[in-house]
Amino acid sequence: MEGFFIGVLCLSGCLTFSTCLLHQYHFVSDTKTWTEAQSYCREKYTDLATVENPEEIKKLNDTVSTAGYSSEVWIGLHRHPHWKWSDGFNKRGAEYRKWDTDKTNQLCALMMNYGKWFDHNCQARHPSYCYRGELEDSDFVLVNATKTWSELRVTAEKTTQIWSL
Repeated sequence: MEGFFIGVLCLSGCLTFSTCLLHQYHFVSDTKTWTEAQSYCREKYTDLATVENPEEIKKLNDTVSTAGYSSEVWIGLHRHPHWKWSDGFNKRGAEYRKWDTDKTNQLCALMMNYGKWFDHNCQARHPSYCYRGELEDSDFVLVNATKTWSELRVTAEKTTQIWSL
């Protein structure tokens, strides 16, 4: 019955589209740097977790508490040069933030077990949240050609993000 009710709300426009496409979160207990965690999540799932609203924070916390873990975990938020999501999500809900303290000059975001976020050194090793879902709301540009890192950087300056094969 609850699923039917949520479906009706989505179709009626009372809920945002992103709320209807619930992410399937996965806790990865292996500690990795943010970049290693991102690569792992992209290989095994879709990407590092994107959080669009407070309900998704609750879902993430439930995922971790079920695994018996209670510390900081990487999420897909990073700064380059502005804060954005690893999967390129930029639609309604993309600006949702739950900072615990004033941000410093670190480039990657962690989520604490109480749901607040803080920026941290990307080279530190922590567990991570991955999600499985669709990338249809992202600004990835597929570059289906072999390029050097420098060539990709030039292309990246012209677009939001690059996903190269």
